Amino acid sequence: MLRGKVSYSEFLGSEEKIATNILANRLGVLEKENILVKETSPANKSKFLYSLTQKGADLLPIVIEIMDWGAKYNANSPRRELGKKIQQNKSDVIRELREELKKKVK
Repeated sequence: MLRGKVSYSEFLGSEEKIATNILANRLGVLEKENILVKETSPANKSKFLYSLTQKGADLLPIVIEIMDWGAKYNANSPRRELGKKIQQNKSDVIRELREELKKKVK
């Protein structure tokens, strides 16, 4: 949602180090629940790209709240710069990110 990753390999390479079977399962669940849409890449027919649906994009305020909570209790939380912005003006951050997501939602 916030890091611009769209392919299985990009998700797999994330710092979370998620196992391949768990990643495949979670992507399947998110697709089944209509949070993500899976489409064939126009550049490589054997590759799939994932994008948020409106239902998925509507989770943005919840994700921001979780990030805010994490920054409060973890001084080493990732995305510190965004965390600072959230603490300063959460509603502005949500509004800005929602506008960015509108361009990408399927």
